[in-house]
Amino acid sequence: MKKQAVAVVKQKKVAVIQGNSPADMIRAAAEGKLDLDKLEKYLNMQKEFDATQAEKLFNSAFTKAQAEIEGVVKTKDNPHTKSKYADLGAVIESAKPVYTKHGFAIIFYEGEAKATDNVRVCADVLHEAGHKETYHYDIPLDGVGIQGNANMTKIHGKSSSVAYGRRYLMCMIWNIPTLDNDGNGSQKPVVVKPETKPAVAKSESNPEVKPVNLTGKDGGNPTTTKGL
Repeated sequence: MKKQAVAVVKQKKVAVIQGNSPADMIRAAAEGKLDLDKLEKYLNMQKEFDATQAEKLFNSAFTKAQAEIEGVVKTKDNPHTKSKYADLGAVIESAKPVYTKHGFAIIFYEGEAKATDNVRVCADVLHEAGHKETYHYDIPLDGVGIQGNANMTKIHGKSSSVAYGRRYLMCMIWNIPTLDNDGNGSQKPVVVKPETKPAVAKSESNPEVKPVNLTGKDGGNPTTTKGL
């Protein structure tokens, strides 16, 4: 009786990775279940996907926050220009409760300005989803009045410029308008309706009123009429 040849087929082991988190992939690579080149590729793909999702959430929340932030009334007096302005405290008070509610935070810091007599105010707008946007505003160093005379020390001049830059940068980021108002009324525009005259009620019938003859036919004594 002839023996039949039996073919032995070796099956390749398939690497099974429990989970697809970066930690799971690193663990699999350490155990030899995943090639390092593939690991780097997977991690970059995951990083790009997370960044795209975070940017979408940032944009969605930013749109909602900007729609809810109201304008700021100008209540502070500028003695040099004889005008009113909205100070930094009023701008923050208007914007902060709204943007923090939508998951944002802002970090201000000084950057490197192109001009030597300027200061660059930078702002990082952070969102809880992980996305960040950076903005900056260059401001000339303060300390000289309209007529060219020094009106403050260098440190006070720089402090004034930084506050000015933060205020304008906040207004530009969130598109906050400053309103000319006495500060006592609503910040929203007041709609004045034209005056309307009260409507005169018309009677359903307008009977003709005939004069009553109070004199007799001969023009003598008045005629007595019952009901008058």
